[in-house]
Amino acid sequence: MELGTEYIRSVSSWDSGGGITVDIVELSDGRVLGITDESVVLYPNMEALESGESDDAAGVIALA
Repeated sequence: MELGTEYIRSVSSWDSGGGITVDIVELSDGRVLGITDESVVLYPNMEALESGESDDAAGVIALA
């Protein structure tokens, strides 16, 4: 789906198991934002999100 955005490639949701759903914003440079009801986390790529390896330099934004 074409979003018509400059920096966002795609938006989707992923059921990571254990009752946790993550909204995913894939950026045009390949990095990924994982958003839950409690936090926003920057990952270097989709594989890192799936394995839980965040971009330590960016940290976590706590929402709760």
